[in-house]
Amino acid sequence: MAADDFNKFLSESFSEGVYFRELRLSQKEIDAVKTMYPTALIKRTSEGNDGQSKAWYEINLLPVEGQTENVEAIRNENTRLKRELEALKQFKN
Repeated sequence: MAADDFNKFLSESFSEGVYFRELRLSQKEIDAVKTMYPTALIKRTSEGNDGQSKAWYEINLLPVEGQTENVEAIRNENTRLKRELEALKQFKN
């Protein structure tokens, strides 16, 4: 992916108030993320296993030091809301 395309992809990934994403990126792309968002917290969540050596990373643009339990609470709430949304969709059909 060209640098301009990747920068556009990042901007779109973190638009509309989104500050946390899990993305599959190469090391070169991680370096670009670090340049574009120097205060971001980046955590590798998987090993690269394809020809491009991409791996999954959690990227948090607004990390709160020492409050990782809040991130877990947000993940749990997101999961609960997704389940609720799916149940409502099924009920509607």
